[in-house]
Amino acid sequence: MAENVEAAGAGKESEGRRRRPMEVPAELDSRFLRVGDKLYRSAHDKQPVATITPDRIKAKDRESLPDLIRLAKENGWTAIKVSGDAEFQRAAYLAASAQGIKVDGYKPDDKTKAAAEREQARQGGVPDNQARSTRTANQVRDTREQAEPRTDLAERFRRQTDVQNAKDPELRKAQSHVALAMAVAAERFPNDHEKRREFVAERKEEVAARLGRGEAVAGIEVKARQEQRVREMAQDQILQKSRTIGGR
Repeated sequence: MAENVEAAGAGKESEGRRRRPMEVPAELDSRFLRVGDKLYRSAHDKQPVATITPDRIKAKDRESLPDLIRLAKENGWTAIKVSGDAEFQRAAYLAASAQGIKVDGYKPDDKTKAAAEREQARQGGVPDNQARSTRTANQVRDTREQAEPRTDLAERFRRQTDVQNAKDPELRKAQSHVALAMAVAAERFPNDHEKRREFVAERKEEVAARLGRGEAVAGIEVKARQEQRVREMAQDQILQKSRTIGGR
């Protein structure tokens, strides 16, 4: 069930905004696939993460709220109203507060308000080493809902080669997801180079989008799977060579 983020406000500015179509700025264009008024993360998505109109965003994925709030901000929204369940409203409040957007009609409890203030201080460059060293699971969740954008890291990940990303201390974990995608693509599309390339490119873009949103991307172990694939390829080559020799 979709939850709503609506433009708040009145007067000529609000009426003008309602007449203007929602525009996806260039810095967010790589994070969404737009089909009409629907936004997808990937061509493989069966359902859109959001539906956008000039004065309303219907979101189906709380994880996308930071990007959707930024989209609203880039389209001139200065305040929003939210509807949906309590968790959605809380997540929208945290994401909006982190980007300086007012949330009308929502009354945060003391813990939610403190979490928003802590994140604003963190993004303002006020370190709290002690708090970071004792972060609970819910504190991590608070930060994930309003993570600081890292467009510089995402663009570097997109720009560099796979070898460069694998050697980059900040990106080697993210690159492990691309390595896994390569292994999966080789198994799914063994005879279709173009599909393998598209599959890997889409997975890489999904990881880049996560980096851009400031999400922590954990590394995954793909060495065993890669080694197995190398052995299989070697066997294929040996069999092919043997058949060629035998056919002479």
